[in-house]
Amino acid sequence: MNENETANKKKKRKVNYMLMLFADSKEGRIRQLGIGPTAVETAALLVAAVVLILALICFVGRMQNRSLQEEIEAQSESIQKLTAQNEALTEENADLVALREELNDKVTILSDTINMKVEEEEALEQEKAQAHMPVGFPMSASASLEETEGEEPMVKLTGSEGSSIIASADGTVVSVSSDTTYLHCIRIDHGNGYNTIYRNDGDVMIKEGDEVVRGAILYVIGEDNTELGYQITYDDKYIDPMELINIDG
Repeated sequence: MNENETANKKKKRKVNYMLMLFADSKEGRIRQLGIGPTAVETAALLVAAVVLILALICFVGRMQNRSLQEEIEAQSESIQKLTAQNEALTEENADLVALREELNDKVTILSDTINMKVEEEEALEQEKAQAHMPVGFPMSASASLEETEGEEPMVKLTGSEGSSIIASADGTVVSVSSDTTYLHCIRIDHGNGYNTIYRNDGDVMIKEGDEVVRGAILYVIGEDNTELGYQITYDDKYIDPMELINIDG
């Protein structure tokens, strides 16, 4: 193959494109405009670039939209979880409020019960303390009364036959002994510093160590033992019985 044939073949492979434009002028003449292959290729490249850019923009937009959608879904799930947690906390708070009210009611009831118990115990203590105060009249019936003076004050009471000499307060019998003036002497310790002493010639109705209450019979008055010598000591010192004794019984 010679050089001319080779050159002809190369010319045949190269194809040139030309864009022909026709325009109708106002004068009615038709003009022919031609655009060369270079301009056509440039325009094609520009169109391809624009299409590619638009495709990229669409792709990026879709990716951003998808990412945004996923973020929205994630936030929605988080909101749902937070809502559920808030509802659970609200229910728990309601339960705690109910429990607190229940506990407050129980505390109030318990406090009232304790206060009542304390008041009852205080009342019992006061009653007990009062019961141990030797203020009672040491005779079961009326009697004549005579005071004696001296270092050991004494009240002499003369009762009637058939009545009794009784304890003037609750206490413990600490001694039953003989007496220089009377036949017997009974001493009762009332547990609060006070002691009462009962001197009489009759038969003793209690014994040492007995726990007695106010009104307990110590002697029964007969024909020969109508007189009682009654004394009170406080912290081992004699005091005037008339400071405590209740004449009305």
